[in-house]
Parts: sequence; C-alpha cells; structure tokens
Amino acid sequence: MMHDDRDLRDAARTGARRAGYHLIRAGWEVLAGVGAFLEEVRKVVREDEGDTRPGPQHIPVEED
Repeated sequence: MMHDDRDLRDAARTGARRAGYHLIRAGWEVLAGVGAFLEEVRKVVREDEGDTRPGPQHIPVEED
C-alpha cells in the first residue's frame, strides 16, 4: 500500500498545527503559574513591610 505524498504533507501540517496549539496553551499555563507565584510572594513582602501609606495624623491642641 503506497501513500501519496500529499497525504503525508497534510498529516504533517495537521499534526504541526495541533502541536503548536498545545504548546501555546502550555506556555499560557506556565505564565499563569509564574504570575500566581509572584502574586503570593508580593503579598508576603507587603505584609512584612507593613502599611506604609499615610494615615490620619494626630495634632495635639494646646488648651488655654
């Protein structure tokens, strides 16, 4: 049974397209994982630094 070269090219093209799709999805998942990791690290670092935003300031008032 002989295979036509066109069939082989079509199969290779379809396989490459499917593989590319899976590689793109895997890359997206890796980026999402790295982003989640960095977000958790950022939360811990901010908690350790404390809240550095200025809040209400107490101004003493002298009474006469």
